[in-house]
Amino acid sequence: MSNRFELLVEYRQAAKELEHLKNSEAANSSILAKSNNTITIEPEYGSKMKTLTKKCNTLKMILEAMDASED
Repeated sequence: MSNRFELLVEYRQAAKELEHLKNSEAANSSILAKSNNTITIEPEYGSKMKTLTKKCNTLKMILEAMDASED
C-alpha cells in the first residue's frame, strides 16, 4: 500500500492531466464552432478522460478514508 504522500502526488498528476485533456477538448470544440458549417463533435480524448476521472475518484476516496481513520 502506498503512503499518503505518494497517493497525493499520483492524484495531483492525474487531476492535472485530466484538466489538460478537458482544456484541449474545449479548445478544439471552440475552433470548430467558429465555422458556419454543421459539425459533429466527437470526444477526442473520451476514453482517456473517463479512465483518469475514475482514477481521480478512487484516489480521492482512499485519501478521504485515510483522513477519516486518523480522526
